[in-house]
Amino acid sequence: MGIEANRTGPCRVGGRYSDDWHRAHLYNPRDVVPESNMPAFTWLFDSEVDASQIQAKMRALRTVGVPYSDAEIEAAPQALQSRSEADAMVAYLQQLGTVMQSVK
Repeated sequence: MGIEANRTGPCRVGGRYSDDWHRAHLYNPRDVVPESNMPAFTWLFDSEVDASQIQAKMRALRTVGVPYSDAEIEAAPQALQSRSEADAMVAYLQQLGTVMQSVK
């Protein structure tokens, strides 16, 4: 009798799949992974990103070590204009497992 490991959620998927693959997977997971038990996240495609607080959030993250530049913070609201929550999720997924922190 073996123990089966069932992982829940993404792990180190950044760069493994295209943005289009991630969009298809979010919209209907079984279209790209027939055995998937992940629910569809279709509502992400209907909702625009609320950029009203992005600069404050980026400044807060910078205080804990995220290396955002002043220029990146300044440009963030414009960069998010007309972007969906699905676009934001794909960007998040594409960076998972790609950022390595040094151990002191």
